[in-house]
Amino acid sequence: MKAQKIYHSISEFFKSINLEIEQDFDFTIHSLDRLHGDEAMASPFFRTNYVAFLLIESGKGHYTIDEHWFELKPKSFYFTLPGHLKSFTIEENWKGYMLTFSFEFLKANYPGSIEQDFPFLFKETVPVMYLEDNYYERIKRQCEVFIQEYNGNSVYKKRIVANQLVTFLFQTKELLLSHQATISLENRPAEIVKSFQVSLNTNMLKIVKGDAEFIWNVQDYANQLTIHPNYFSNVIKSQTGKTVKQWIDERIISEAKSLLNNTDMSVAQIAYRLTYDDTSNFSRFFKKKTGFTPAKYRNA
Repeated sequence: MKAQKIYHSISEFFKSINLEIEQDFDFTIHSLDRLHGDEAMASPFFRTNYVAFLLIESGKGHYTIDEHWFELKPKSFYFTLPGHLKSFTIEENWKGYMLTFSFEFLKANYPGSIEQDFPFLFKETVPVMYLEDNYYERIKRQCEVFIQEYNGNSVYKKRIVANQLVTFLFQTKELLLSHQATISLENRPAEIVKSFQVSLNTNMLKIVKGDAEFIWNVQDYANQLTIHPNYFSNVIKSQTGKTVKQWIDERIISEAKSLLNNTDMSVAQIAYRLTYDDTSNFSRFFKKKTGFTPAKYRNA
């Protein structure tokens, strides 16, 4: 079944199913029982451009991602990544927490390498983890802290929440080591998507470090996989809902925002680092995608 729509924020998705939530920036944390109400429900199939983490305290249901089906029950913990086709069904009202964020938000507020520090956000589809009491209580406490800060009025709320998110991701990384949560991808299109996402991350990491001179294009990725460029492009579009160019452009903007927020590099230096010989071309591209010039974004 094909996705009906790609949702760029959690508020956009919930509005589509007649539920309203507030969202001030590209991060949210909410109690699940406040979001879904008391009645059973089944979502349509959809894709998102954000990462979602869910901790189920009580309730019953399941979710699907691509061709995989997972049961949801008390003390379930799982996350979904951008681009995948997914749906969920609530059979008995869920209580717990849902946390969402965009890669742009994380990159803009984390000076380290998210590809190296949090590879699970890029490389794998991870099944539900059914937590033991000590792991569950640890994640629950962190979610409660998120809720308190997210609903607060601090002028530094965004930065505080971002720092807490980094802690949360390191805790998840540690949790994955103990649970060894992996599944195999059983079809060629899924393997192509996985290979593309890994290669995209690798290429962009080298670009930002100054270890590569050009950003890969469709032909480069297809050559690596020894498949025809048209087939490669069609697979990425059908499996993720986005074109190869959209994936690449989004990563360029994400890296640009990170460099603007976390370094003292000039706009010209950032443009050159991201393989733009002409700063004005880079500035036009950045403004087209964000609505701001690089300088205005940095000073906002």
